[in-house]
Amino acid sequence: MIEVLKKEIALKIKREIKGRGDCVFLSNAILEILDVDISYNTIRRFYNLIPSTKPNIKTFNTLAQFIGYRNYLDFTQHYKYKEKINISDIIYKSVAKNKTEDIVNLVNKTKKSSEDFTSLIIVLLRELLHNENYILINRLFKLKALNFDSFSYYQALKIGNAIGLLIRKKPIIYQHLISNINFLDCIFLIFVDYSGLNKHYGESLKAVEKSNIRYDITMFSAAVLQFRNFLNNKTIVEININLVEEKQLHPILRGRLLSLKLLSVNSNNTLVLMNAYHKSIKIKGDLISHYYELFTTSILLKNLDIMSFLVNKIESKIDFYRQNSQLNSFYLMCLFYYRLKGDIKNENKFFKFFKISECRHSYEEFINLIYLIYLYDSSISKTKKVNVKARYTNLNKKLNYPYFSDDFLLEYFN
Repeated sequence: MIEVLKKEIALKIKREIKGRGDCVFLSNAILEILDVDISYNTIRRFYNLIPSTKPNIKTFNTLAQFIGYRNYLDFTQHYKYKEKINISDIIYKSVAKNKTEDIVNLVNKTKKSSEDFTSLIIVLLRELLHNENYILINRLFKLKALNFDSFSYYQALKIGNAIGLLIRKKPIIYQHLISNINFLDCIFLIFVDYSGLNKHYGESLKAVEKSNIRYDITMFSAAVLQFRNFLNNKTIVEININLVEEKQLHPILRGRLLSLKLLSVNSNNTLVLMNAYHKSIKIKGDLISHYYELFTTSILLKNLDIMSFLVNKIESKIDFYRQNSQLNSFYLMCLFYYRLKGDIKNENKFFKFFKISECRHSYEEFINLIYLIYLYDSSISKTKKVNVKARYTNLNKKLNYPYFSDDFLLEYFN
């Protein structure tokens, strides 16, 4: 932003700052306009014309005020907003005129320069989805600029959730991008649509599994499809896992595969599996990711052994984790666990911690369905129970998962 500030100053005074005379000119101009005395030597240091240390904030503020801003912070915020508006305007015009090459060049160029590349991509993809330009979306997701490994995990989450919500309304896109690796990594695997397992998302999982495009993607698709079987009261088929490959899988996927085993084995063997899995975890500080899928699995199974195991491994360390959707699922499991145990103090503690608004968009309705089971049992008045039951019934009718029967709601805490 310092270089941008220098360019704005040059436009203001209609000359480049290249020597002592230019610095004297700028010093006099600032004194005349702002009535602030800033020495030409300070300006020389700012422009690196003489050896210097980093300019202080007063210098930045004065120079920003000279070109019409309240201070340097106001300048940086305004400029970023202006830059974002300009890029958005280019996107809208390019999409409207179907200028494919301009859009591709814009993506490649912006990736190298913009700090907020993810916002650009979200705006662009939303426009292309609106115009049903699936061919261009497919091309963009093949660019190096949209390679999944070039994003941080939280950038990928931002893109995946923003676009995933739109794809719910335009499921046809899966037909066009089902074999595009970057699309699968950035959208399909990020926005795990638990509301659409019996709809288009579930059908797409079948296609991805069948294509066998990459080992981890195949395992992911197979695992979610088997979880769908569980929710539909169907038999879970064991997934053949390459033990060497498994160690390289993402922690959440490894936990998902463990969850499937726990859903299908005798409850007497659960702790054996849990202990063996825990020993295999290399980085113990990443327990939340490794056990993320098990938080809801233990609730669905109403398995106190699994819940107790997870609480003992994680609860004392929760202060070290960032507040996020994964930790929020742990809070929900603890809420169920302590109610089942009759520990009112801890139940109240985790009731305050859990926030339905902290759930990922793709999981929100599914988690809300589980949460309504707790709310039903904890409701005191008959009127509130009737209201909660109606919400549970309507939501489950929408999701269409037979496992969530009325008896499951009414008898869970008995």
